[in-house]
Amino acid sequence: MWKAIWEYLTYERYGRRVLRPGAWIALGAAVVALALILLGTAWSWRTARTGARPAPTLPPPTATAVFAAVTATARAPTPTPAPACPEDPRAWALVPLQAGLRDPKTGKPIQLPKPPQRIDPPCVYEGLARDLARSLVPNPDFPAPAVRGKTLSVPWFWAPGMEVPTIRVIVDQGVGYFEADYDAGGRRIEDLFLPYTAVATGDPDYPVLVYVYRDLPGVAWALGRRVESEEPFQWLRFRLEGGEVARFVSPAVYEAKTRRWVWIQYATPLPPRDTHAVPAGSAEDVAALFGLPLWRRGELLARFGLKDIFPESVNPAEAKPIGTLIVCPDGAEARR
Repeated sequence: MWKAIWEYLTYERYGRRVLRPGAWIALGAAVVALALILLGTAWSWRTARTGARPAPTLPPPTATAVFAAVTATARAPTPTPAPACPEDPRAWALVPLQAGLRDPKTGKPIQLPKPPQRIDPPCVYEGLARDLARSLVPNPDFPAPAVRGKTLSVPWFWAPGMEVPTIRVIVDQGVGYFEADYDAGGRRIEDLFLPYTAVATGDPDYPVLVYVYRDLPGVAWALGRRVESEEPFQWLRFRLEGGEVARFVSPAVYEAKTRRWVWIQYATPLPPRDTHAVPAGSAEDVAALFGLPLWRRGELLARFGLKDIFPESVNPAEAKPIGTLIVCPDGAEARR
């Protein structure tokens, strides 16, 4: 075999065997490859010996150096943006508040004949609080409704008995009357606002309505002001019978076009018990029972950077009331 390979790589020339040109090329390539292998082996051996040397002894790092190193290498976590509250009412859900309801004082189950509903997600109520604050004092950011004069038919939960009748509400010209409420000594009351229940109206312009409790603890006087009136203020006397708090059930609807809440009026005849007397602390108990927000007048104005136009105290002796509103648990009656 070796003789055959030798004869293949050489040829006869003047009686001598001479390497063919192709054999010289192959032999040169083999020599170069061998040299590269030897050179790589030597370099690897030298590098290994260099790495095996003991590391130089350094002084221990100071606290400042450690802090600098950690600060330089640490990366702040990327903040995850909070999801925006949906303004499209089609993304909301109305959740009944009946299941699993228990009295917070006794722990016993409660069965309501007309259970309320809340809006989910709860962040929607922040927009309601904003627009409620804007309606308490004259505010250029609270324009008239976009669609005026519309009448809506909605359920009413405060009628006697088990039935929930239908009443009519009117989307009017917007907020044109402002008032503050005072006790018998003339001190301004912190009105309480509780969004009690929400209902679907079926109207595309105003798809959701919320009934808001406006509670006036120990109210004796109301000082009101109309935007278009030449007289700056009007007085109204209150007389509470059978309760310590006057409760107004005030409707607000969500205007889909402008994405804001609009306060509306009841059509006549007024629904039963739209104003009635309740025990002291009723709003706090209802808010705790259903997990609903409870707002105070001063808190709302301060939160949204608004200033009250009404004085903190008045002198009832100077009052010239336009009438008296008698409020009892079954409803209210206005008298001259």
